[in-house]
Amino acid sequence: MRRLLPDSLAGRITLVLVLGLTVSHLASLAVYQADLLRELGVSDERKLADRLATTERAIAGSAIPDRDRTAHAISGRGLEMHWSTVPSVDEAAVRGADHDAAELASRLRRWIPDFAAEELRATYSDRGLAAPDHPPEHALLISTKLPDGSWINYAVTRVEPSRDRSIHLLLSATLMAAAICALSILSVRSLTAPFRVLARAAERLGVDVYAPPLPEKGPREVRNAAHAFNGMQERIRKLVAGRTEMLAAVSHDLRTPITRLRLRADFVEDKEQREKMFRDLDEMEAMISSTLAFLGEEARTEETRVVDVAAMLDTICDEMADSGLDVRSASEVGPAPLRCRPLALKRAFTNLIDNAVKYGGKARVLLNAAPAELAIDIEDPGPGIPEREQERVFSPFYRIESSRSRGTGGAGLGLTVARAAIRSHGGEIELANLPEGGFRVSVKLPRLAVHENSEYQAPVLDPY
Repeated sequence: MRRLLPDSLAGRITLVLVLGLTVSHLASLAVYQADLLRELGVSDERKLADRLATTERAIAGSAIPDRDRTAHAISGRGLEMHWSTVPSVDEAAVRGADHDAAELASRLRRWIPDFAAEELRATYSDRGLAAPDHPPEHALLISTKLPDGSWINYAVTRVEPSRDRSIHLLLSATLMAAAICALSILSVRSLTAPFRVLARAAERLGVDVYAPPLPEKGPREVRNAAHAFNGMQERIRKLVAGRTEMLAAVSHDLRTPITRLRLRADFVEDKEQREKMFRDLDEMEAMISSTLAFLGEEARTEETRVVDVAAMLDTICDEMADSGLDVRSASEVGPAPLRCRPLALKRAFTNLIDNAVKYGGKARVLLNAAPAELAIDIEDPGPGIPEREQERVFSPFYRIESSRSRGTGGAGLGLTVARAAIRSHGGEIELANLPEGGFRVSVKLPRLAVHENSEYQAPVLDPY
């Protein structure tokens, strides 16, 4: 049963509303139909009483030889009449009649107080009046006694109700139910729209912590949710900014003791030790400079916009190829639009491709565009990275070379910067050694709320 339930909140609320409306609608129709049948029965009985009184006055006012002919002339659809000196409903039939027939006879006498008949008998029978031109059928037999002792015998046959009336009632009820269901579905979708907008805003927050806040509009619950989300976003923004400022301040303050150590190193008499100290101080200063550059880039807010990632990768590859590096793009896809921070994403891809060329000699870039995500593979024929080291290489200042020589690599922040930029866009980086030799860096970027040639618009958390 759980598998049959809709997965979305809107679907479940709609299902409950439709089922509830269907059950209540069917119950209302049943009650209405029962009441309608009762009212129709009362109306038919009143019409029958009027016809009995009219018939009696017409036949009683006729000459005796003409009375039966008059009764036949007055007969019509559903009501057959005969005049006779004997009743068609005898006393034995009255005694054997069911309770409904007796109640009907009593009601007919009550509804026509000026009824001149001395006696009214009624019973139900499976035969009609004895007449050659009317076949036997289920009928209500009524006999009324005139003042002169003769009888008027009636056979009331059941007339089927009009099918058009039933069809019209069913059609009207169906249209009303369909209209109610349609309005319910629209209302549910409108009421659950803020949840979808809030989900998109949460996904966007993972891409851009400096995105504009949600408008606090709509009903009270929607305003409260938007206010809480905006407060959370502001706290995250302050946390990130505070951490970045603190690290930048610490790195900047380290320049002063390094300068003092450099001055003191000049007084070291051992030349070999003095040169080693200078190399260590140079490396420390380079690391601090790289850290300050990294933190400065991270602290800088860049507006998100839609760019063509395929064109960005082609540009990076062309620029490196113009510099004499063996880099080529093997992508043959069309435009691949993505909402991102272009400079941060370009710096990440540049670092990854530069690492591939540095350690593998050449790089091959492949882009696959899917509706939900972009997949970028950067391959090189280099020695690769041992699996136990593949996670550690993303750590700041970590380099596999034990010598940490400036000539064999940078400060160890390239992959750190790349993964930080990719993760800030909601993506991820995976490293893998190829079975046939070589190394592959796989980048996956989700295409969150991306529309080609669209400008950034803050979602509105207001369904009204």
